[in-house]
Amino acid sequence: MGWTLGFNNMSTVFGPPVVSGVIKYRIATILASIFILLGALLGGNMGVGTVSTITHLSVLSAVSASLSAAIVTLVMTSFSIPTSITQGVIGAVVGIGIVEANVNWILVIKLIIFWALTPFGAILLSFLLFKLIASFYQNMKSMRRRGSFVRLLSLSAGIYAAYSLGANNLAIVSGQFTSKGMLTVPQALIFGGLAMALGTFTASKKVIYAVGKDITNLDPLGSAVALVAESTALLGYSLIGIPTSSAQAVVGAVIGVGLVKGTKMINGKTLIKVISGWAITPFATGALAVIIYEILLKLWR
Repeated sequence: MGWTLGFNNMSTVFGPPVVSGVIKYRIATILASIFILLGALLGGNMGVGTVSTITHLSVLSAVSASLSAAIVTLVMTSFSIPTSITQGVIGAVVGIGIVEANVNWILVIKLIIFWALTPFGAILLSFLLFKLIASFYQNMKSMRRRGSFVRLLSLSAGIYAAYSLGANNLAIVSGQFTSKGMLTVPQALIFGGLAMALGTFTASKKVIYAVGKDITNLDPLGSAVALVAESTALLGYSLIGIPTSSAQAVVGAVIGVGLVKGTKMINGKTLIKVISGWAITPFATGALAVIIYEILLKLWR
């Protein structure tokens, strides 16, 4: 599960600066791996218990939820669709909870509301940040200084994004295994963090280009600003214990930068494709999780 998340979400960490040519792909994967692990270890404990409180999870239900979300995410990745693995896990857990007639609907509604706000918050953040940083950037007369500023901003933003991803998404990688003593919180942090780090290190370039190139044409400055906005949204949610979608945050941030340049810069077809992936994911993982769960129950008995 952690490997799949890291593999799929490399695009949301260093995707824009890699696409714009500011940072080399291999350097980006190494840095992302290191700081995702640090984010999980240092900031991942806040949301660990969130997933396990949606319904009473057993070993079989937790495994079914994780496996279904991982499978759906890999399928989406093969079609270059940056999907929400967070929504995938929650959808799977809710699906199993419905079968067991035990769902904390108040928490589920709370999560849905925060998910709906995520891309809009990222759009607003990136729009305002781009306006602010672009004015500072344009006052630089030296092209060398401009280049150095963009590279430093891109590198810092990527590291910030990696840390935020690890802190926010650790909850959905191993949080479901902390109920009933399956894993202790330190074990969940370590194993989940290492798995995410491995996923980012072995990630391919397919989804990176769907996020960083096909939605809107990002210049190096715009890509760095998009990452800062995405990371701020993710870190904010992690501090209040709400696992949210890094894919939604980065796509919202990319759109925000595109809006500054004009709506004609945004590729509507790709955007619809991405949003469709988000809408399908929780229902697909929920259905698949129930099937896997029923099979495991029969085998277990």
